[in-house]
Amino acid sequence: MMYNRMQTFIMLLIRDARVFKRHIFGRFIDACIWSGIVLYVSQYIMPHFGTNPSFGKFMLVGNIAAWGMLEAATNVATLVSDVMRKHSIMYYLSLPIPQSWIFIRIALMDGYKSFISTLPMLPVGKLILGEHLSLCEIAYGKLFLMYLLSHIFFGFLGLFLASITPDLSYLTTIKLRIVFPLWFVGGYQFSWAMLYKTNPTLAYINLANPVVYIMEGMRSTVGTDTYLIPYTTCIIMTIMFTAIFGYIGIILFKKRLDCL
Repeated sequence: MMYNRMQTFIMLLIRDARVFKRHIFGRFIDACIWSGIVLYVSQYIMPHFGTNPSFGKFMLVGNIAAWGMLEAATNVATLVSDVMRKHSIMYYLSLPIPQSWIFIRIALMDGYKSFISTLPMLPVGKLILGEHLSLCEIAYGKLFLMYLLSHIFFGFLGLFLASITPDLSYLTTIKLRIVFPLWFVGGYQFSWAMLYKTNPTLAYINLANPVVYIMEGMRSTVGTDTYLIPYTTCIIMTIMFTAIFGYIGIILFKKRLDCL
């Protein structure tokens, strides 16, 4: 019985990946445009306003996390729209697998889409930054682990946000009250240490922001010269927040859809 359930679950993931395959090239173009423009401005224009000459490298991994937040916001709209109309979600919930797995599938696929879409960002970063980014300084194993966990987190974050969004009219509220603060105060343009020097109280409050650990963890793998939160701490906290958002999101959705 468990084997058949697992087989069905895996087949659903494979099917979803195949459906997304036709969108990959377009996502690559989107990622190249996004990361290329941000990195060029950060590296070659912002230093004229007094920023550090290595600001472009600092922003490189920030782009990956920023994309994950934007992807999560998009996934909220898609999922809430489907729930309101009760289209595919009701079909999937009728399949002979635990209903919780359906929501896990949604989160994993959203994370997969974000993961695949951001793959060109490192090559684009090297192309734009040139000698300002040394590929030899990157700890690729640690980067891959943090990269993978961060996108899984964004998948479950999107699930959680969708579970607390009553209808599509609340999308702007979700973006402005939750998505934007998490992203912009989460260390997109600064490290936690920089925030601590400016406002220690806000810095400690910001430790409750999961995006902080993603930003800090990924930056610690590319050789930035900024003091960062320890990598191991970032890994543990990212996993913890993923589990919390996933658990709450699944519980709220099961209650919302009257699941068994």
